[in-house]
Amino acid sequence: MSYLVAVVGDRGRLRDSVRYALREGRDAAQERPVTARFVVTVGDGPDDLPGPAADALVGRIREVVAGEQLGRLAVETTTERIDGTDPDARVRALVDALPPETSRVILSPELEEFAPSAVAGAVADDGRAGSITVERAPVGREIRRPPLALPRTFRRTAATFGLSLGFYLLLGDPTDPFDLATGVVSAAVVAAVLSRVALESEPTRATLGRLARATLFVPYLLYAVVRANLAMAVVVLHPRLPVDPSVVRVPAPEGRLARALLANSITLTPGTLTVDLVGDELVVHALTRASRADLETGSLARAVAFVVDGTARPATGPTTGTGPETGSRGGG
Repeated sequence: MSYLVAVVGDRGRLRDSVRYALREGRDAAQERPVTARFVVTVGDGPDDLPGPAADALVGRIREVVAGEQLGRLAVETTTERIDGTDPDARVRALVDALPPETSRVILSPELEEFAPSAVAGAVADDGRAGSITVERAPVGREIRRPPLALPRTFRRTAATFGLSLGFYLLLGDPTDPFDLATGVVSAAVVAAVLSRVALESEPTRATLGRLARATLFVPYLLYAVVRANLAMAVVVLHPRLPVDPSVVRVPAPEGRLARALLANSITLTPGTLTVDLVGDELVVHALTRASRADLETGSLARAVAFVVDGTARPATGPTTGTGPETGSRGGG
């Protein structure tokens, strides 16, 4: 169990700050158990609230949380009393109050006293530098994602090496000593150069399960692509060209990986094209009634859910929309 701690104030865009923390927590919870803890500080500091006001803010946070999809994410809301007026001592008290399993701290943008640099310095003084990430919630400005290059770890390097070697041998002959030797050398070079950017998160047992399930998903996706190609060939060769373009909204799964996998799988299937992500829905252009019917069955979404977390959720039918996009756009 790890904690994502969000320190929230009563000024600024509360709803956006809470939603950002929940979104980041849901993504992390795809890999391991995560609890998002929302903290409101009580005391005499510039960012603190008196007890009744802090309790009211906690209630507002709970209202926002109640309207969001949590998935596997657990949520806690609490107040934390920070005594004293010395700024450095107060920041240290905040860090001391963090759960031992804390891996990330998100600070609302309106908090002036608890600045990311001050909190990160106190974390370093506490001996937890490197294990806790401190950031300001990117609310009201462009969202800045973490750097592309991640820390080089043994797991990332080994996973990159194994994936590269497996792909190399899949294209060659795994029984040929020359292919084995060149594959090891090539995989070692790839791991040395790309291990910091190849994987978004640290590989875990869940990652191995996803890879195993992906071996079943790839043939299924290829089958869907071939079937859709044949269906589109029939449409193109038909004298009346029976197209019925429309825009539908498909419920998006939880997590960046699942959403990216579903969106790209839909686009790879001829006759459908993912054009946008709006809230918790994928906006998809469907060229024919048959391609729209395939979306309505939800089979591809269930296959993606099986790959990501080993489940096959029941399909929720997409909603159909009309507009200027429905007139002339082709399939993916």
